[in-house]
Amino acid sequence: MTQVQAEHGTLRNDDERCAVAFRRLYDFTAEELWAALTDPEQLGRWLAASPRFDREVGGQVELVFGDWSGDERASGRILTWEEPRVLEYEWRLPGEEESIVRFELHPQEFGTLLVLDHRQLGRAAGAGYGAGWQAHLDALGRLYDFSDEAWTKRFEELLPEYRSQAEELGWNRPQTSPVREALYSGDRAGAEAAAEGVELDLFDAAALGRVDRLRELLDADPGLVDGLSDDGFTALHLACFAGGDEAVRLLVERGAPLERLAEAAFARVRPLGTAAFAGNVEAARILLEAGADPNGVDSGEHVPLQTAEANGNEELAQLLRKHGATLAV
Repeated sequence: MTQVQAEHGTLRNDDERCAVAFRRLYDFTAEELWAALTDPEQLGRWLAASPRFDREVGGQVELVFGDWSGDERASGRILTWEEPRVLEYEWRLPGEEESIVRFELHPQEFGTLLVLDHRQLGRAAGAGYGAGWQAHLDALGRLYDFSDEAWTKRFEELLPEYRSQAEELGWNRPQTSPVREALYSGDRAGAEAAAEGVELDLFDAAALGRVDRLRELLDADPGLVDGLSDDGFTALHLACFAGGDEAVRLLVERGAPLERLAEAAFARVRPLGTAAFAGNVEAARILLEAGADPNGVDSGEHVPLQTAEANGNEELAQLLRKHGATLAV
């Protein structure tokens, strides 16, 4: 199969969330393209391994990206099955709110037009999904030989385009709170002053290590533990950076995602990577004992052990090695 068009997708507002849409013309019949979207063997050639794909409304879909750790496993129910024209299913990925993917196939004089619409995404994730879907659609069109490494290279090439779209929509404008802005610059006293008389949200409470406030917020809404701040961090990232061990332990106990990549423009790391950057040995110990991957890479393919060694933190480096960390990943 070859691809006739390889245009960028388009990001748009979707109420308080966002969506990304693509229109691609493939020289495939609708039936052949439908098989590429629904047959597990074919899905593995351009999108992800699919241990389950029920072929009916109400059936289950599972897609596994990368390794089989479970943190990159999308799942959901099929909402629409109109073979071979319309396919729609829920998209649930650990650490993200539920979204919906819809494929429409429109036969043309030459080939089939594929319309993909992924809606109800978090705005912080919009640029990443835009670049990610385009990289997968390029693989479907055989613009490159699909592999995890080739997909990552293509994703990184495309990401600036979608970040630019997000910027034009106003999603990437700095919205960091005064508390976190001060902490990022190393001004702890300024952060404490900015918190005076303020009802802290989950992210500022995590960053400052205000455990009582964290517990209060999570008791009221446990789902907050999976969310991202406006500047792209989970509460666990922020606790690992500056909030202290008690905050890290509480968030882990409440089910905070251990492998979620931050989506900040300047840092796309896992919580353990943040702990390594901050030199927080006890936070790293808590994460590792909870099952965090000692070799979890960031968007630049760096691992926590590299950060620890670069910073001369031998205590942290030894802890990571004890839990199986290696530089050969």
